[in-house]
Amino acid sequence: MIIDGPHGLDFLNGFGILNSAGISYELDFLYEKELFLLFPLALMVLLGLRKKVDRRHLLIHALVAFLLIIALAAPYTAEIASIQSDQSRVTIVSDESPSMELLKEGVSDEIAEELGNSIPVTATKITGPNTALGDAIIQQASADNFVLVVSDGQGNSGTSLEDALSYCYRNNFPVAALVPETLEEDLSIEIEGENEVPVDSEAFFTAHIRKSTEEDEKEEISYKLRITVDRVKIMEREINQTERIVSIPFTHTFKTLGPHTLKATLHPATFRPGGMDYFEENNHYMKSIYVTPKPKVLFVTDEPESPLSYVLKEVYEVHAGRSYNYLDGMDAVVIDNQAASTISDSETEKLKKFILNGGGMVVVGGDSAYDFPEEETYRNTKFEELLPVTSNPSSWRGGRNIVLMLDVSPSTLQSNNIGGKVLDDILSNTIVLLESELLKDARVDVITFGSKGQDITDGFLDMSRESNRVWLDSEIRKIRPRGDSTSLEQGLLTARHLLEAQENDAEAEIIIVSDGGIGAPGQGVGSFEKAIVRAQALKDSGIGIFFVHIHSPKADRQVNGEGRYYADTLMNRIHLFDNYYRIEPGQRVNLNFGESPEEAENTEDDYSSGSIVIYDPKHFITRDVSGIHDILGYNDVTPRPEANRLVITRLGKPVLTVWRLGLGRVASISTDNGYGGGIPWAPGLYLENDSLLITRTLNWAVADTDTGQPVQLKVPDLKMNQPGRILITTSKKGTPNLYFDKEPMEISSIGSNMYESYVIPKTFGLHNISETPYSVIPLGASDAEIAFILNASSRPVSVNHADEYIYIGENPLFKTAILENGGKVYTKEDIYTRIIEDSKTTTEKTVRTEVVYTKQILALAFLIYLLYTLYHTYNTRMR
Repeated sequence: MIIDGPHGLDFLNGFGILNSAGISYELDFLYEKELFLLFPLALMVLLGLRKKVDRRHLLIHALVAFLLIIALAAPYTAEIASIQSDQSRVTIVSDESPSMELLKEGVSDEIAEELGNSIPVTATKITGPNTALGDAIIQQASADNFVLVVSDGQGNSGTSLEDALSYCYRNNFPVAALVPETLEEDLSIEIEGENEVPVDSEAFFTAHIRKSTEEDEKEEISYKLRITVDRVKIMEREINQTERIVSIPFTHTFKTLGPHTLKATLHPATFRPGGMDYFEENNHYMKSIYVTPKPKVLFVTDEPESPLSYVLKEVYEVHAGRSYNYLDGMDAVVIDNQAASTISDSETEKLKKFILNGGGMVVVGGDSAYDFPEEETYRNTKFEELLPVTSNPSSWRGGRNIVLMLDVSPSTLQSNNIGGKVLDDILSNTIVLLESELLKDARVDVITFGSKGQDITDGFLDMSRESNRVWLDSEIRKIRPRGDSTSLEQGLLTARHLLEAQENDAEAEIIIVSDGGIGAPGQGVGSFEKAIVRAQALKDSGIGIFFVHIHSPKADRQVNGEGRYYADTLMNRIHLFDNYYRIEPGQRVNLNFGESPEEAENTEDDYSSGSIVIYDPKHFITRDVSGIHDILGYNDVTPRPEANRLVITRLGKPVLTVWRLGLGRVASISTDNGYGGGIPWAPGLYLENDSLLITRTLNWAVADTDTGQPVQLKVPDLKMNQPGRILITTSKKGTPNLYFDKEPMEISSIGSNMYESYVIPKTFGLHNISETPYSVIPLGASDAEIAFILNASSRPVSVNHADEYIYIGENPLFKTAILENGGKVYTKEDIYTRIIEDSKTTTEKTVRTEVVYTKQILALAFLIYLLYTLYHTYNTRMR
């Protein structure tokens, strides 16, 4: 039941009413079961009416009984009022971890002392060998607490900084940052690369040297980089560095099986009082390498002298053969340009069993594979069912990175006059866009903007994967209004950062779906003009902008003083008036990216050139791969919905596509082996650095090489005082007993013969994982001592200094993350003039008051009964 408040019905909310004064009323009963007594009362009234008793007498007594039953149920009203108050309270999260020694000290104390005279200030400190910056922010954040983070932004444990800031944004918790000036110069070294490599194969590594100060802050620093393998120098280079980070790629071929130690050392030539650079402990980095036998690969080909063959033979133990009966004992099979007629159904079953049990398969194209020859393609064959692609020509309507910007400001709750709200039209048009052919192959990120811009997909999703499309559809349906304004400027800022973070050169588009209230009063002084400037900058950088304007029946917020729509004005000001779509309630948009004839011609030129694009730069195979040679031909295939396309042509034709099948992995290379019967399609793909793409594809397909050891370990680079995960595979029955140095490891089962263990090393150096406890290998150990320990140990493990000493100086992404999540960034000069006003928060406190009406109803029932009794007595006796 609902009763109206004194100011009329403005907004229905559950069983209550929210009036224009912000007060909600609810009517309910403490004892609802007593209301069932009304049924027998109603029955008695009906019987009395049928027997024609005195109706006045019956109805008066029924009314009194009705009131008594209502009184038994104890009716009450709950008045819920929101009381607003402005207040300022600042909590300083002061990062005092070791990396902050490089920055100006005492900044947090100065700010606390200065602000303490004006507003309440509290401080919390982060100390210790790691920086749980995200955890500290979440612990202090609240709607009425302004959190100021004084840090270098190098969070390296606990909740990630991005997740913490996103949490604060979603809950409207204010967060700001100040990064003190970096005063001390420092260098750190880290080696990136695989911890397991095949014997007699060129292994690729990268040494990352980080510098604490920005390029324009300090003079260049000079040093010598020395790299050794098992104490033997393999590289030495003089470097003069001004950039924040320098990456030096290098290779090494390991000639013997088993454990090896790769070490990089910096010898700074720029001296400072008291030492080389500030932290000397981060001037060396060790990496334990375990060299495995070459993976055994069955190579099925008609061209044993092709460039592909040479790449395989350099890295793997290649067994050429035409029969799939030799799969036993192999780690992977490479099928090179084989026609469908050469692979029988029984052989396909053998391949399927091999893959499902953990084997890898790579299928290379050519003029006898996939869609060639026309009379016997892979299409609809049993063999094709194993592949991540089908042999049908792919239609490419995407190739774009698209950011969908959805308006979720409070104005979208207005009625659309057809039985719904404007927000319903915004969300339904977004879903229509996602299901259209236009976005079929695009990579899409969805952000919402009200007073801030928020990324709800946490990165771009490939719309060619049905699971991504279904998930995103469900997430969009959950979107609800937030914020108190429509800041298009903030939304465009978030979209720009998302698109700039993409490392490929695909086309980029922003599609805004909004009710058009982007310039109405209350959006901030000059906010609309700032949005125009930001939109123009995006257009100038080559990013397309489309505006889907959901026209609301109440259009007062959508038009300016001259009667023109803000959305239309925006698109005209940036000269994209053809990209403006005004949609009436209930209608659905039909967006068209519309290539001009010149663009179409250029597209055909790109198509014929076969230029290559890394589509997924985050995958193991394609990470840090760039500048691939063009190809001259390919097989026209279509990725399956759950496959990952990694490398494509400019028009989106798949070149490298992968997926998992059972426990195994399958890769499709839909171009040839670099030989092609004398007319090669992809000769450059197997030369120089490009061949890394092929070897990584095989390494990914192989996944695990059987070393022949009863206990096999997957060990990452470990860091001091940070948990490291060790994966264990054993051919023995039962949980293995292993030691990390002298301490027994806690081991948990995660699958059949598969286990995991977490270790937290405390000291730098070479440690051991073994079936017998052994001490850590001292850094100064002799060759004989090292040999004794290695012979007795299952695996040596390198432990380096914590991330606190590796990632030094200001985190360049810290300020961006703060701004993207609606926060503020201060400098030391402007903090005192801005923070007091910025920290003022309007706090709403909800007050609930309950009033029970039992006494009033009993009094009313007694009064009615008394008056009727007096009336009845007077009429029957007094007269």
